[in-house]
Amino acid sequence: MEHLPVGLLAHLFELLAARDVLQLSLTCRSLSPSEPAVQLALERLITQRFGDVAGFLRADDALWPRSLVVLRGVEMLRMKEVLARSAVRSFEDAADCRPSCMVVSRAWLVAWKKRCQGFEQYLLQFRMTKKKLLQRERSTKRKSRKQRNASETLAIERLRIEATSGGAATAKAALSEAGAMIVCAHGNLLPASQCVSRAKRAIVTNDTYWDLAVYAPELCGFPLRSCCDCGTCVLEQEARELEAEEKKKARFDGEIAGSGALLELLQRKNGYPKGLFSPTEGGAAVSRRQQQQLAPHLSINGHSKYATYFLVPKKWLNKWRKFVRSQGDDVPGPVLNAELVCLSHRRTIVPPYISMFLSGYSLEQSLKAMQALSSTPSRQYEIVTFGEWEALYDRYCAEFAVGFDVINGSYHWKTQECQICNYGIGGGSPSDKPNSHR
Repeated sequence: MEHLPVGLLAHLFELLAARDVLQLSLTCRSLSPSEPAVQLALERLITQRFGDVAGFLRADDALWPRSLVVLRGVEMLRMKEVLARSAVRSFEDAADCRPSCMVVSRAWLVAWKKRCQGFEQYLLQFRMTKKKLLQRERSTKRKSRKQRNASETLAIERLRIEATSGGAATAKAALSEAGAMIVCAHGNLLPASQCVSRAKRAIVTNDTYWDLAVYAPELCGFPLRSCCDCGTCVLEQEARELEAEEKKKARFDGEIAGSGALLELLQRKNGYPKGLFSPTEGGAAVSRRQQQQLAPHLSINGHSKYATYFLVPKKWLNKWRKFVRSQGDDVPGPVLNAELVCLSHRRTIVPPYISMFLSGYSLEQSLKAMQALSSTPSRQYEIVTFGEWEALYDRYCAEFAVGFDVINGSYHWKTQECQICNYGIGGGSPSDKPNSHR
């Protein structure tokens, strides 16, 4: 084969892709890209077959190397031209496409366009402008022909090494992975519900697909007329979803256990029960100027009718809600609320924003007031009812039971507030506050 004329050798290369020519050149030293006959055959192939996309690579220009890297570059330019003139449609428009169209990975198309841009930037350095022509004439006068040939041979060898280096292998592996993103483990079309957002399906014409497949064997495609999701993957996904639902139901039943109080606490979003404040007229929301009032709970027949509420860390409740609704093993653990108790004086330390909230201000106003005073609470709390607290305490325990009673429209803490520590406003640095590490 090494004795073939240049014309036949160029015709042989025309039937092969750059990757196949590279494999062929490795079989015989006479077919090495550094051989003059091989370079001349590559020159004819590049200038004649790919002249429409690489017209700036002229046969009379010795600046650009006659190498496999350049051949691969012009192949990429051809693929870029094919992608530019082809209409890539979304899989949602499958009803408007011909049955002969092919379904491919959109991620592969995006990755391949970026790959084409890299090769295009490499080839554009050989485009001869007026400035480059002047620079070339000056360099030609300074260098002898022997030195110029030696530098070109060195450049060709360097490009050949780059073509077979790990970087090219990594890029090829990335393209193969992108092309197989719509292929399941059984070799069939991956169900659309299992495709990630960047690996959605795309539709190209049959001619475009085969034009691309000549230079990109890693491209996977499925005919649109017989395109359907893998039945095995669909059944496996349904089984996984059913198992997940059963686990979630078992977790929900085990944690809630028919408790109406815990169910209401699980669904609560505003951070306090409805019965804490008196309902507004017509159910309207409380304005900024209007203050909400605690429920009266008036005394009846000399006996006070009151309601008891407790404070629970908001972070703990969020973790508990996530645990109940999921299948994870992140158990919330006991309720840690020692920050609300002054161990030195055995009294309650009430966050200032809670006092403002119970005095009639909205939760948003209370938090903004603390921020204005540069006294942002280190931990926020939710208010739960007596029944909800008992249910939580029975299941998870707690360090302290910090609560208050609402009697005749006013609140009274079960344990007197600690006025000595002055927790919150004007209380000094956080390190000086009792139990600040909790």
